[in-house]
Amino acid sequence: MEQTIFNADSTSLVTSRTGPDVASEIARLEELLAEKRRELAALQEAMQEFRALYTRVVGSKLAELAEVEHAIREAERKLLGESEEEEPERTEESRSVASSVERRPVLRRLFWAVAKMFHPDHAADPQEAQRRHAIMAEASRAYREGDVESLNLLLNDESLQSHCVASRKQDETRDPAAVLLDLKEELITVEFGIKRLKQDPLYRVKLKVEEAAEQGRDALAEMADDLSRQIAKARRRLSHLVA
Repeated sequence: MEQTIFNADSTSLVTSRTGPDVASEIARLEELLAEKRRELAALQEAMQEFRALYTRVVGSKLAELAEVEHAIREAERKLLGESEEEEPERTEESRSVASSVERRPVLRRLFWAVAKMFHPDHAADPQEAQRRHAIMAEASRAYREGDVESLNLLLNDESLQSHCVASRKQDETRDPAAVLLDLKEELITVEFGIKRLKQDPLYRVKLKVEEAAEQGRDALAEMADDLSRQIAKARRRLSHLVA
């Protein structure tokens, strides 16, 4: 028997033959989805651990250096009689450890906007609810870690929105074509989470640290030592300016 369904990657109609081929594809996608879920969970856990380590070893020194450099700019401004300058743009590293207190109001507003759009209570069926749960799990992680960029991505990603707005009737005997479509859509959601994490600037730092470890080096300790030297140099400069 032939059945007309929507292609998961476009709005065009395609014809799919139900039977062993569809059952085999469902099994393949279920296995792939389970694998991607494990990959996402492992990546989230690894990033959370590395973020805590990076903040403890490097983050405090970055904050201290930024504070001394700001004091130097203020001292130079006063000596030159200039008006107060605008705060320069932060580096990727300093953004990664920016104060969660400063960003909390923005985070809260973005998180509730995501919840309003993707909350599982708005799902039309259990499959859509599962996709929405995955999105909200990513939103919760972003809120917890102060990740404004990820919350903005969730709000502005049209592909995610399109997969969570269509109404579907609940049916315990759903046809294989609908199951196949749901699996493809959930796979898109999980892969989005993986892609987002790998685009995090801190993920690139993590890869460099791991590469250095394979060479017998502690890259985070090296970063901290370099920052300590920069801080000492900056404090000497500041002492001359305010003497």
